[in-house]
This record gives sequence, C-alpha cells and structure tokens, in this order.
Amino acid sequence: MQKNVINYLKMLHWVGLSMLLCGVGLFFFTEMAQQVTGMMLIACLAGLGMVMMSPFPIALFLQWARDQTPDQ
Repeated sequence: MQKNVINYLKMLHWVGLSMLLCGVGLFFFTEMAQQVTGMMLIACLAGLGMVMMSPFPIALFLQWARDQTPDQ
C-alpha cells in the first residue's frame, strides 16, 4: 500500500515540476507576462506546480524515518 502512495506522489512530483518549469519558461521566454491573462496562466502553473511537488519529499522522509532501526 505504501509503495503505491509513494509512486503516486512521485508522479505528482514530476508533473508539478514540469508545470513549474513551463511557467518559468513562459515567464522568461515569452511576452505573456505583460498581459493579465499571461500573468494568471504563469502564476497558476507555478503555484499549482509547487503545491503538487511538495508532498513527495516529505513522504520520502517519513518513509526513511520509519525504516530506521534504533541502535540498541
């Protein structure tokens, strides 16, 4: 069950990273940032991308912490 959740979060992480990079690319390499609709698109891509990326490192840390054995 946990591996399925990790794989799902990993997929969301990569989708979020691609959304963030797409938003950054639109910001730096197009003139869309000069219009209100472009600003909204770039902000939505960057914001949703970061939100989708954020749970995966936390889940990896929790999995790592659970797998640690006490040194006794």
